[in-house]
Amino acid sequence: MTLDSSPCHVCGEPAAESASAVCNGCERRFHLRLREDAEGRDCGEVWISEQYLSLEFACFPCLRGEPPGGAAPEPPVGRGH
Repeated sequence: MTLDSSPCHVCGEPAAESASAVCNGCERRFHLRLREDAEGRDCGEVWISEQYLSLEFACFPCLRGEPPGGAAPEPPVGRGH
């Protein structure tokens, strides 16, 4: 099994290309079992887009709405800023 040069950005462990996907939100690799009967971890989800009739991939941080890179969101601009 060939390991991708970049680790899973969610858990930090090496991500085999055959058991991972690239997030459509942040474009980083994460662990994903591509078959129900496969062993391994899932650090995100996949589903069918009803609008585009294609597979959508997302890591758990993007699904939770966390900003890419784990950075804190910017404060709102306005009074007192």
